Amino acid sequence: MNIMKETIRALENSPEHIATLCKELSPDAWDWKPMSWEACPGEMFSFREHVCHLLDFDHLVYHPRIRRARDEAQPTFPRVFGYELAEQRRYSEIDPIKTIAEFDAARKKTVATIVALDDRELRRTADLAQYGVITVSGIIHLLYDHDLRHMACMHWLLAKRACDIQV
Repeated sequence: MNIMKETIRALENSPEHIATLCKELSPDAWDWKPMSWEACPGEMFSFREHVCHLLDFDHLVYHPRIRRARDEAQPTFPRVFGYELAEQRRYSEIDPIKTIAEFDAARKKTVATIVALDDRELRRTADLAQYGVITVSGIIHLLYDHDLRHMACMHWLLAKRACDIQV
């Protein structure tokens, strides 16, 4: 199996993985944050904020980037700052269970767009602020990298909650 097919399969499974991570969280755990973020593998978000962020980045950032790079002559994409987006969109007020379902629906749409791409479209390019010129294929790999980083953060939060001593 080639790496793109494997990446697509993993992208399809990300919402289920997120739902599994979160399904046993009590309401008080959704917004829990540790006293220390030392060794955190990414953004310092609560579980709720990670779920909202994943939805927003799929729906508002990566899916439009993939479509535009497919359809436009080398579009330019500015950097998107997650903490600013979290504040603007008021993540702390959003229902996380509803957001997981919305993430699943958004991801299905994104994966359908990816699956429909041909080899020529996968090689089209865009200018991505922090990376420079990148192919549509590269953007797809960054989307999965983004998923992995946030899943790692959520696992890290679970580990921190399980510690006997909160540092």
